[in-house]
Order: sequence, then structure tokens, then C-alpha cells
Amino acid sequence: MASKITKLFLTMLVISLGFGQLLRFAMSGIPIYLHDLLVAAILLTNVRSLPAVLKSFKVLKIFILGILVSSLSALYLYPLSSLLVPSLYSLRLLSYLSLFFLLKNSNSKISQNFFLAASLITTVIGLTQYLLLPDMRWAQYLGWDDHLNRLTLPHYDPTFTGVMLILTLLTLPFTTHRYRNIRYSIYDILILLSILLTYARSVWLSILMTILTMSKSLKYIIIFTIIFVLAIVALPDRFGEGTNLLRTYSITSRVGSDLGYVKKYSWSLLTGRGLNTIILDQKAGILPNHATGPNNSYLYLLVTTGIIGLLGWGIFMKSLYKDSVNKPMLTFFFIASLFNNVMFYPFALLWILLAELMVPNEA
Repeated sequence: MASKITKLFLTMLVISLGFGQLLRFAMSGIPIYLHDLLVAAILLTNVRSLPAVLKSFKVLKIFILGILVSSLSALYLYPLSSLLVPSLYSLRLLSYLSLFFLLKNSNSKISQNFFLAASLITTVIGLTQYLLLPDMRWAQYLGWDDHLNRLTLPHYDPTFTGVMLILTLLTLPFTTHRYRNIRYSIYDILILLSILLTYARSVWLSILMTILTMSKSLKYIIIFTIIFVLAIVALPDRFGEGTNLLRTYSITSRVGSDLGYVKKYSWSLLTGRGLNTIILDQKAGILPNHATGPNNSYLYLLVTTGIIGLLGWGIFMKSLYKDSVNKPMLTFFFIASLFNNVMFYPFALLWILLAELMVPNEA
């Protein structure tokens, strides 16, 4: 009975990721996601198996040590009462990792069809928003950046929507049979079009660097690069700074922001200030703001968990990559994390962990 319930929750979990931030709601000011509730439900359903999961945490022992050391720093730097919300985010991260090891140890598999369904949901929502609601500047009153004439939903951010689209594309195996299937051909065209319409240059650069890193054929690299450049040039020239491919403000502001964190927290980079505590240093504004912390995921780890945490997480990611059948997906994940905090974006992290359990057909 527990296995059937787990399979049902797992199916719902993968599909829910396709809706992005649209399934987010707040409770007492704390954001709650449907996928987090489903993760908790799966863990509670399999609570008897959790002690065995702790053995798998050996690969995370250095990272957990970094969390503990940085937590002690947080207790020194901040009032205990203010650490409740940051601790919930840390609990969420550990629950994702527990779910991964639980499913891996139980040899649970997820059908490729559910990942395909989630990716199609994201694509349809994104294209519908781009065509019918291109002006997303109203979202700034909800705490998101204002975007115009860019594919923004379902993550309220072109960059993270683009990241999720590419992760979904790289999750599904590229086989000869795939290109003979008109269903997959239409799917590939739609998702590639959606990625282009985000106008997210860091995402484009990340996928290009991934192709250059993973491909062994110079011919295919040249062909892909030419097609990609031509596709970008052919994009519609619509009003808005976000669609200006020569814009420099976003680049300089990100670099300046990350350098500012290094300067501000210089000595904290040794031990870290505690996971998700950076938000405690921000001044309260008139409007809510979802942008908290450095753009670079590795800098974010360094600031929050220190050198020990960064090293420990690197060891875990290396072990994940070593045994993965989704190396192009993980390579993109690592590269994209240089430009945006993709590595700890809950949808992206959960996606790559669950993708390691995917099987081509329904079991």
C-alpha cells in the first residue's frame, strides 16, 4: 500500500514541477509550494525507511559539517528568533536529499512520460503568457523583476524559466528513434522556441558552453553554433530593454552585486553565516523582493556555508555526476550556476535529483 501511495505522490511531484511558481502560496508569510508538501508526504509515508537513508548521507558528511559550523556562526550573528525561517529552508534542502537517497535505495523509478508531461506544461504556460500577456511588469508588486515582451512564466523570471526548459530538454534521451517520431520533433521545436523567447543570454551561453564541453565532434559544434546564432538573430525585435541583446546593465549589476557580497562578507567566507541567512541582512522595502543572495551559486555556498560547505557540496555533486546517465543535463546545471543561483533554485535542484531515477518507459 505504501509503495502505491509513494508512486502516486511521486507522479504528482514530477508533474507539479511543470507549473513552477504558479503553485506557490503563502502561510503566515512563509512561502509554501505544492512540491514541498508532496516531498514531505513521501517521506512520511516511508518514515520506517528513513533510518537506512542516513547511511547514504556519508557522502554529505563534509557538507553537513559546513552547515553545522555556519549554523554556530549564525547563532552568534543573529537573534535566535530570527533564524526560524532560514532553518526551514535548510530543512527543505535536507528533505530533498533524503527523498533522493530514499528513492535511490528503494530502486524506485519514474517514467519518462511524467517528465515529458511536466516539460510540456511549462512550455504551454510560457508560450501562452508570451502571446497573451507579454507585459509582466505588474509582477514587480509581487516581488519579482519586471519583464516586458519576454517568455517569463511559469517561474516569473525568464532566466529560471529558460533554465528549467533546458533541463527538461536534456533530461529526455536524444536517440535516433526520437528524431523519427513526429511527436518528439514538435516537442523539441516548441521548447527550443520557448528558450529563445526568454531572451536570457546567460541561459543561451550556458547551453552553448555545455555543447562545447560535451560534444566530441567539431562538425556538430560548428553546425549547432551557426543554427543557434541564426535563430537568435531571427528573434522578433520588440520593445523593451530585456529584448535588447546588447544590454550591459544586467551584466554589470550582477557582477557588481556579487563583488559587493565578497567585500561585505569577506571574513564570513571562511566559516559561512548559515544557510539562507543573507535575507536577514536586507532592509525591508515597500515592495516584497524574491531576489536574496549572490547570483553565483558557488559564491552563495561560500557566503552561507563557508569553505567546508562548498567543498562538501562539491564532493556530493561529483559523486552524482560520476554515476549519472544525464551528464549533459548536470553539466548545464553546473555551468548555469555560475551566472545564477540555479543550484539552489528548488525546482532545478529537485528536477536533477529526480531525473537520476528516470526510466525510458512506464515500469
